[in-house]
Amino acid sequence: QPNVWAHEGRTPETIEYLAGLLRRFPHERFLEIGCGEGALLARLTTGQTSAIDLSTEALKRARTRSPARLSVALAERLPFPSNSFDLVFGIGVMEHFLDLDEATREVRRVLKPGGHYVALTHVTLTMADRLRRKIAEYVFPRPRPRQLLQWVRGRWQAGPRPDLVKQPIQNRYTIRGGRACLEANAFTVVEVIHTARRPEYRLDPWAVLYIAKKGHQP
Repeated sequence: QPNVWAHEGRTPETIEYLAGLLRRFPHERFLEIGCGEGALLARLTTGQTSAIDLSTEALKRARTRSPARLSVALAERLPFPSNSFDLVFGIGVMEHFLDLDEATREVRRVLKPGGHYVALTHVTLTMADRLRRKIAEYVFPRPRPRQLLQWVRGRWQAGPRPDLVKQPIQNRYTIRGGRACLEANAFTVVEVIHTARRPEYRLDPWAVLYIAKKGHQP
């Protein structure tokens, strides 16, 4: 089913925001992990592009959108030499890695020193996280009682969503837990983006963007 990932947060607005974010980073060679049908690749038209995914059907569609070099591969076994890329990014895949630490080490291996890893992942929100987000969204600094009532009604009436893709979640972590994984594998986290901190960003409430950098040490 084409464009199935729009239901998973990869809307045109989100893709455009992510493409703009990635253009901030100088890159001659970059890699997308879990490119899906290539919606984001199609918005990145400069540099030498590579991408991997586990779905051959998704890669067939991606090939119609982008001239990127496409491969079927696991993040834990990236088929590229060390120090190959200036930028590596993965949108909604970090939580699906079979071995989170091994995949993170592989990303670091293929990055050049000084290169960036941009990872959007879905996290488990603590009760405190949820409360802070709802207060920021509906109560303070701008009270929005009508929207709050609509949200409460929507939660009460919400039923199952048969249009959503069922995905196996391998890794569950909080916002701090995702950052800790990157730091434990020798990345320097330079920015963490989520709607509680920056509500103007076009992200789902449970989505977090980590921007990490590979240092020059071995």
